[in-house]
This record gives sequence, structure tokens and C-alpha cells, in this order.
Amino acid sequence: MIRSFSIILIMAFLSCQSDKENVVNSNVEIKKTMREYRIAWLEGDSSVVLNKISPDIILFRPNENGKPIYGKKEVSNFWFPQSEISYPILKYEIENEEIIVANKIAYYQGLSKLTWCTIENGISKDTTLSISEFTNILRNENGKWKIFRIMYNLKDENYSRE
Repeated sequence: MIRSFSIILIMAFLSCQSDKENVVNSNVEIKKTMREYRIAWLEGDSSVVLNKISPDIILFRPNENGKPIYGKKEVSNFWFPQSEISYPILKYEIENEEIIVANKIAYYQGLSKLTWCTIENGISKDTTLSISEFTNILRNENGKWKIFRIMYNLKDENYSRE
């Protein structure tokens, strides 16, 4: 009886340790995924950007009366339209990064500062700083963390959480 109880106690302890290790590993993997996602935007690599998102992604846009954008194909068309105008990302910073993991779902949130410009016919026209509070929900799909939902709220250029 005591031997059985001891085995159960040891198994419970090891299970808790395993859960903690999984959360730590997931946090590292999520940070890596999000860092690679930002770098891909900076490098203008749409294939890597799209590789980081789930086929079932939903993009919730701020200040829009219409529906969110559903699915990888529609998000791709929105982000990377066939056009003579491009919007390269010049700088992409994240502050106040927070990650919470629960099994195969995680949320990643913080404050983003995105600087981009408009290029039309090879000529740079504008440079814009966009500051947003954001929440991304990620889902573990076949062992890889993918961005499953994107929500953000635009702020003015002087906004700070402090």
C-alpha cells in the first residue's frame, strides 16, 4: 500500500515537472516563431510570413465595420495584393511581450511599433509609424506553433503603456 502510494506520488511529481518543462519549451518556441515572423516582414519574405500562420487564421482589423478576414488565402490577398504599390516594413519592434500557454493554445500579446513606407513606381512616398496593442492566439499544429488569430488596436504615436 505504501509502495503504491509512493509510486503515485512520484508519478504526480514527474508529471508536474513535465508540464513546467513543456510550458518553458513552448514559450521558447513561440518567441522563436514570432521573431522569425517579424524578421520575414522586415525582409519582405511573404512565403515565410505565410508559413507562420495557420490555414484557419482570422485577422480582426481595428476600426472596421466589415467582417474579419478568414483563412490563409484571404489574409495573403489582403497583406500581399498584386499591385504596383508596395508597403515594405522598415522597423518592427515589440515591447511588453507576454506569453501564456495552455496545452496546444497560447496567447502572445504586447505593444508593437511598426514603421513602414509606401512605394509606388519605385518611388518612396510616405513613412508611417503604427503603434498597436495586440493579442495573437497561436495554436500548436503538428508540433509547430502557428498564428491562429490576430487582433490589434491602433494607438496614436505618443502612446505608451507606462
